[in-house]
Amino acid sequence: MRSPTHFRCLLLILAAVAFSSTSSVAQSPSAAPYAAIDRNAVNYNGPGRDAGHDLAGAEIRIGLLAPLSGSLQAEGDALRRAAQMAIDEINGSSPLGLSGGNHLSLVARDESGPWGQASKQVVQMVFDDRAVALITSSDGGTAHLAEQVGNKIGVPVLTLSTDTTTTEINLPWIFRMGTTDTAQAQAFARDIFQIRKFKRVVLLNQDDRDGRIGGDEFAKAAREMSTPAPIRIVVEPGNLPEETGMKELETAQAIVIWTDAAAANLLTARLRNSLPTVPVYLCHKAAESDPGNNGQLPCPTCVSQDGNRWIASAAESPEAWRAFRQRYQKLYGAEPGLGAAEAYDAVRILAATLRQSGPNRARLRDALAGISGFPGASGVISFDRAGNDTSPVVLLKIR
Repeated sequence: MRSPTHFRCLLLILAAVAFSSTSSVAQSPSAAPYAAIDRNAVNYNGPGRDAGHDLAGAEIRIGLLAPLSGSLQAEGDALRRAAQMAIDEINGSSPLGLSGGNHLSLVARDESGPWGQASKQVVQMVFDDRAVALITSSDGGTAHLAEQVGNKIGVPVLTLSTDTTTTEINLPWIFRMGTTDTAQAQAFARDIFQIRKFKRVVLLNQDDRDGRIGGDEFAKAAREMSTPAPIRIVVEPGNLPEETGMKELETAQAIVIWTDAAAANLLTARLRNSLPTVPVYLCHKAAESDPGNNGQLPCPTCVSQDGNRWIASAAESPEAWRAFRQRYQKLYGAEPGLGAAEAYDAVRILAATLRQSGPNRARLRDALAGISGFPGASGVISFDRAGNDTSPVVLLKIR
């Protein structure tokens, strides 16, 4: 039989729990968190900066992980061509100038294939190819795999992914080129809901990780502006039936596409035929293979005409973009997309920082962290301490 003292202790415990629960409910939802990570304090304080960790040999290799087969092969080929173009220009006209006559070379590996393929290729580039740094495509899953390997081994990663979570966990080895899903979604929402006062908006997002994340960001941006929720239609990769959401699309005032480039090309071709007067907003990944702005000046304040397509991008170097576009066209007889411009810039940034660091991964990471105001073909590039490109985002009109 339990004693009265036992029951008094039990009542005191229950009362304390009840008080704790009541207190937590009464707290303001805007109260400061118990703890927060200082994003300005991201740094690497480990070993690896001494000369004993320098990569040996006159050839300094840069690894590129891209879709070199399958439905996105055209995108991957464009990334590889642009990266190689940058390397050839650097080796030919402005070599690194390091002792030993170092020159750059590109190692490209295919991220396409079954689950685990990208991880295997990353490991091979780091250990077998001895790449000093890695560049990844716009695929968010690939970026996360690369940053996990890079963080464990100590290899800088430049990613073209727009996934904000790649840099939110504050790993010091990853740097994200270009705009984020969040910034794109907010730019689209401002133009659609606040400037043009549209109400009926259709969101086509791909049924994969990047499509879901980007679609969620646009839905969130619309919700924060207290506008009607966009009509959301999920697009299956590789399966775009002729009648996908046609009833909803027929009444749309604007259409937002959050898919990869292959799916976006099919969708925009259909929309051009069936709804030629409805403005379309393409996420960055959807415009990877599109010749952004056709070489024209950025248009952050111009008024959209019906039927135009728009992307959100960092575009503060129109002269650099046009010069890159002309050289790319001359070499390959094709239009470069935004992804190609970013791959080109990634190689040039690595070359600029290698001149400071030499063939050393840890010192290279330190030099990348100091990039500010770099005049790229894809825009003026600056990294914050967490590895984010802080370039402002504008809307560009394409075709």
